[in-house]
Amino acid sequence: MLELASVRKESRFAAFLRQIYYFLYFFNIFAATITGYIPIHTIRLLLYKHLFRVDVPLNALIYWRCRFFEPAGVHIGHHSIIGNDAFLDGRKGLFVGSNVSIAAEVRIYTLEHDITSPDFGSKGAAVHIDDWVYIGPRVTILPGVRIGAGAVVAAGAVVTKDVEPWTMVGGVPAKFIKKRPIVQYTLDTKFKYLFQ
Repeated sequence: MLELASVRKESRFAAFLRQIYYFLYFFNIFAATITGYIPIHTIRLLLYKHLFRVDVPLNALIYWRCRFFEPAGVHIGHHSIIGNDAFLDGRKGLFVGSNVSIAAEVRIYTLEHDITSPDFGSKGAAVHIDDWVYIGPRVTILPGVRIGAGAVVAAGAVVTKDVEPWTMVGGVPAKFIKKRPIVQYTLDTKFKYLFQ
């Protein structure tokens, strides 16, 4: 009887610790979302970098109202631009290269529900976006995808498979459209639209 009572106490304590963990985890996501509404780029970027541990250099841009799952799992390269209202999922790792331009309202997921699982569990993998990629507005990128260097993803596409370097894809699901010439540039991240 005494053993059963101690197991219940441990279970209650473990449940309490789990509740504290989830509260802090979701509060962190909430605070990162609120940070996205700060209208000054430098302050927003410093908070993302130092408070939420997003791996982002100071010469990158994240426009306003960006949302995160697991901000510490997001890694952004030099001179890259993340458009307004983007959703970045770092739970399994999101790696954005240098000189990448991600347009507005893009959704990048690294975890999804497994519809064949008896408990509707989750599965996922890291997403890698190589250098000089352009992702058009309202694109959705699903877990485990690699977008090769210099690729272009057309507006509204749903990317379910890897994209070859220096190609353009579009549609639902995204399919090859044409080749892109190799152009290597440095994006101008010094100019920032005010209040965005």
